[in-house]
Amino acid sequence: MDNFWLFSLIAPICLAASNLIDNHVLHARLSDPVAYDIVTTWASIPIAAGIFLGWRVSFAFDAWFVGSAVGFAFAFLFILYNMAMMREQGTNVVSVMYTSPLFIAILAAVFLGENLTVANYAGILLLVSSALLVLYRRIDTRNTALVIILVYAFASAVSRVVTKSALEEVDVWSYYFWFLVGGVVGTTILAAIRPKSVSGAVKRMDVGLFMLVVGTTVISTVGLLFLYSAFSLGPVALASGLSAIQPTVLFAYSFALLRLRPGAIPPERITGRWANARKIGAVLLIVVGALALTGT
Repeated sequence: MDNFWLFSLIAPICLAASNLIDNHVLHARLSDPVAYDIVTTWASIPIAAGIFLGWRVSFAFDAWFVGSAVGFAFAFLFILYNMAMMREQGTNVVSVMYTSPLFIAILAAVFLGENLTVANYAGILLLVSSALLVLYRRIDTRNTALVIILVYAFASAVSRVVTKSALEEVDVWSYYFWFLVGGVVGTTILAAIRPKSVSGAVKRMDVGLFMLVVGTTVISTVGLLFLYSAFSLGPVALASGLSAIQPTVLFAYSFALLRLRPGAIPPERITGRWANARKIGAVLLIVVGALALTGT
């Protein structure tokens, strides 16, 4: 289980860096959620080609059908994520997004038969609570960005349970290849429906934006491969529970970026009388939650 916990820890550290880039681009460089979805997915085509050429890709049903179906669905679901990132501070978006481990724990118990200990479930709850501690806005129907990402969180939870089921039968590289194929097919359909989004992105595509698109694509690929590897080694509920540290990691990244480049992303705001207590509390909940989750 050592690799399981290591992979589960590395994944959110990588994905938080990708979230930071996404928040910056959608806030300051390319304020079109559909265009950004298309260009970041198409940037993964060389990665898919590399996997196909360097790996014996499986054509099993759980690989090509399930992987492609999940990738195709995310070609459209990522628009919700991008819309939220464009309208709201990244830490808030990811905080709500990482309520998903609660959905995953329930779905995994019902559909995969994952039986965790009371301590494991307590650890998941504590880690999700740590994510919500860095959220400075309430979730209500007037805040459309956070409502949008809550829908995304549930859909993401379903996809992770489906992915875990598929990875019981196929290898991670094959599954991820077909996931990318499904995403490319989906975004190509989007490009045909929204050609102005593509042309607008091309007009804005300078060297800096290109590097950011490639950067977030590569970093998210590394993060997802570690996450899927963790899914293949152990319970999806535990791996997803530990990934709830991602909002706190993103908060640290965002704080550092805003000190270096003010205005690069929407400002971080954990304010009020209990601001410092909430920050410290988030860290403590991560420590206690991780100990409970790992059973140490």
